[in-house]
This record gives sequence, structure tokens and C-alpha cells, in this order.
Amino acid sequence: MARLKKRYWIPSLILLIIVILSLYGWRYWLSFKDEHNLSIDWQGIDIGLGGLSFDELTISQQPQLSLKASNVKLSLSTFTAKSIDIYWSDSTDKSGLPKVTDTQELNQSSPNSSTVSTIIYWLPNNINVDSLTFYQQKKELVNLKVQATKEQNTIQLNLSSNNQHTLTANLSFDQLNSCFEIKEGVLTTSLNQFGIEKGNLTLPFTGVLTSDKVILKSSDNALFNIEKAKFSDDLIVKPSVGKLTFEVTIPISLESKQINAKSTLTINKFDGIFKASEFKSAVGNIDISFNNNQFTISTPALTIQQVNIGVNFEKIRLAGSYSASLNAPSKGLVKWTKAQAAIFSGSVFLDQGQLNLAKLPQQFNLRLKKIQLKDILAKYPADGLAGDGAIDGTLPITLLPSSKKGTAFNEVVIKNGQLVTVNEGYLQFENTALKNYAQANPNMKILTDIIKNFHYTKLSGMVSYQNEIAKLGLNIQGNNRDVENGKAVNLNINLEENIAKLLISLQLSDQINEPIRKRIEAYLKRKS
Repeated sequence: MARLKKRYWIPSLILLIIVILSLYGWRYWLSFKDEHNLSIDWQGIDIGLGGLSFDELTISQQPQLSLKASNVKLSLSTFTAKSIDIYWSDSTDKSGLPKVTDTQELNQSSPNSSTVSTIIYWLPNNINVDSLTFYQQKKELVNLKVQATKEQNTIQLNLSSNNQHTLTANLSFDQLNSCFEIKEGVLTTSLNQFGIEKGNLTLPFTGVLTSDKVILKSSDNALFNIEKAKFSDDLIVKPSVGKLTFEVTIPISLESKQINAKSTLTINKFDGIFKASEFKSAVGNIDISFNNNQFTISTPALTIQQVNIGVNFEKIRLAGSYSASLNAPSKGLVKWTKAQAAIFSGSVFLDQGQLNLAKLPQQFNLRLKKIQLKDILAKYPADGLAGDGAIDGTLPITLLPSSKKGTAFNEVVIKNGQLVTVNEGYLQFENTALKNYAQANPNMKILTDIIKNFHYTKLSGMVSYQNEIAKLGLNIQGNNRDVENGKAVNLNINLEENIAKLLISLQLSDQINEPIRKRIEAYLKRKS
């Protein structure tokens, strides 16, 4: 009998200690539960030397927070769960206004620093959750697999998702400031969402987690590489690389209108297609910020080597911003300090200004400087036509709301656009059709002789554009020194062209890539 008592003395003492600790822990839990207005329910509980286990466990703090877990096992060293679902509901009434009393109660019930320190102290050293899912208003936000290891006051966290996203970070609690410090964080993702077909992002960060918000910022340049992306039917991105820095403040309620964020995107290479136009080698910095349901995209200096819309715009330089509400992203304010491009060995540019897309119609002036006539004729050739000279001009462009259903793009109208030559030049026009015309109409022989080698002293024009139709009225003054002793001649010429069809024909005559060709063919098929 003495031996039997001695044999079971040590296990009995251990069991007594476990019972005392369990009773103390249960009493602490009841106190904590009452203090923070928590309710708890469970099914299939089992208590043993290995700790506690539940088939199902539900903890809620009504009306905002609810946690449901399955296959939970808890001991002093380990916590495991097959799944944990966390549901968050905004504290609002039917009118959409916040319930102040609920918010106050929630703030008052937030754990103090000593409570958090105690929880961390008793937290198991190893935590594994196969599926941790967050919901807001019953809508799934994210699903994660969680692995965590506690070493003293630091928690090494590893999160991964089914979408090939992984996040690692070290968390430590700052009792003085009542917040968690996030250090050595790294987010690695495959970037296979939001239209990106293949890409990757490596994002190092640090941050702070308080009771009501999360503050994150990059600790180094994030590197991204996009091999191909289709953000919409209109926008396709080719292989692109760049860097990203950011700083973001997110409220725990996860309301987008309360998110404050700013980031800088450094583009080292950016090629792509927008509608039936191709752009190449975009380089520069783009700043993006979100604040109070507003977003702003700005660039201090963005350079695009080439944009081909049928006519090549080269060495495009942009500096400006676009601001709008998240509720009406296409009704924003455009401001620019620089907008210029090279074209036909000359340039086009906008004077510094702004456009309010929420208050159309809006007007701005596109200015042309030293556009070379010979380059225009080389791009848009006519049989037997040659010429030389430089042209300046101003095109007043008016943006109107779209009158076509199913399109968000604004209509463009030009009225009383003006063109004028910078200096003297010449025009030469002679071909078989013109000779036949002169033979059939003897009265026109002098005119056809004059324009065989016409030297002009002044060339001016009036430009209008609407519904894809451009009209050009030219007045040309000069002479042909070899005809009628160089008598002065005043020519008036009116031209009309469907610009959309012209640009399409110019594109098809170039070596364009296959996606653009398919888009043009689809457009022509719809038109027919």
C-alpha cells in the first residue's frame, strides 16, 4: 500500500497543479469575458493532460464581432485549429449612420496593455491554423494559413494563402505605447490577380498595429515584374519591371473611405496597348494616394518613348495629376504643368492648365510648333505630291459628354483651329491622273502647270473636327516662277477626311503587332 501511494504521489501532485491552474485560468477567462462583453459557446469539449480540445468553439462580441472555430486543441505549448472564421460587421443603423454608443462601448472594452501582455505571456509557443478566414458584412475578404512561433515577447508570424501570397514578420508588443511593432516583414506574391496573368512582387515592410488601425510602410524598395497583364478589354500590358514604396493607414473596420495610403511607383520599363494604340518604354515615377474616399495619381516626370495611334508621338513628357472620388473615378480633375510630344520633326504641347471632367464641356488648346510638311507627306503619301515647309498652329479642343450608349469616353470637338507657315516653302504635284485631267479640261492647264512647282510665301488653314470627320480649309499664296512670269497666285483648297478610318489605314500599313491588328479588324467588322 505504501509503495502504491508513493507511485501515484507525483502524478497526483501534477494533476492537482493542473487543476489549480485550470481553475485560475478559467476564473481569469470569466473575468476577462465579462469585462469585454464576450459570449462563448462550445461543442464536443475534452479535458485531459494534453490540454483542452473543442469540436466547435464560438466567441462573439455583439453586434460587431464573431469568431467560429473547429477542431481546436489548446495546451500550454501548442494551439491548433482546422478552421477559424472571423466575422466583422460595421456598427451602423439602418440609416447608415454610426451608432455612437456602440463605438464608445467598443473603445471602452478594448484590452489595456497589461491585459495584452498577460495574453502574450500565456500564449502557446506554437500556433497552427489551417484556415483563417476574415469576413466583413458576411463577405469573404481573405483566407490564410497561419503558423506562428513565440520566443519571449516576440512572435514570428508566417501567413500564406491559396493565391500564392506569403507574408512573414516579427511582432513584438510595446507595452508603453500599447501597440504591436511589426519588424522584418516581407510580402511575396505571384501577382496573378486584377488582370495580371503572370508576375511577381517582393515587398519588404515595417509597421505598427494598434487597437483601431494598422500603419504599414515599406522598409526598402519593393520589386515587381509583370510578364503580361490585361487590366481591361482596352488595356494590355507587356513585360514591365519597376519598384514600389508605400505607406498606408488602415482602420480595423476595413472601411475603404477611412483608408489613408500613399505610394510611389518607379517604372523602369512599361510597354503596352490601349485600345488600338501601342505605347513603348514608359519611364518615371508615379505617386498614388488615397484619403477620405478620394484618390490622386500624379507624376513629377513621366517619359514615354513612343505612342503609335497610326501617327507616332515620340519623346512624350508628362507632369501633372488626376484626382477623383472612388465613387466616381471618371469624374475627376486633371491638372498638368507639362504635356508635350515630338511629331513630324516638330512638337505638340499644352499650356499649363486643368480640366474638370465632372463639369463638361471643358476646353483647352493644343499647340503645334514647326511641324514639317515633308514628314506629313511621307506618312500620308499621295501619288506625285511632294512639299516642304514648317507649320505652327493652335487647335481649340472641347471635351463633351459621350452621346453614345455603353461608352464612358468623352467626345472631342475642334472649332476654328488655325494653321500658319513659319516661313516659305514649296509644293509639287504632278501625276498621270493630273495630266489626263488637264488634257480633258484645257481651261485648267495653267493651274496644273502652276502646282507642278509652286513656291508659297504663306500657307494658312482653318481646322474643324467632329464625329470623326476633320475638315481643312487651306489658303496658299505664292507663284511658279516658270509659269506666266511668276505671277502671284492665291489658291483655296478644301479637304475632308474621316480621321478614324485614316488612322486605321495608316496603322494597317505599318508593321503593327497582332493584338492591335485583331482589334482593328473587330472594329471594322462592327462598323460594317
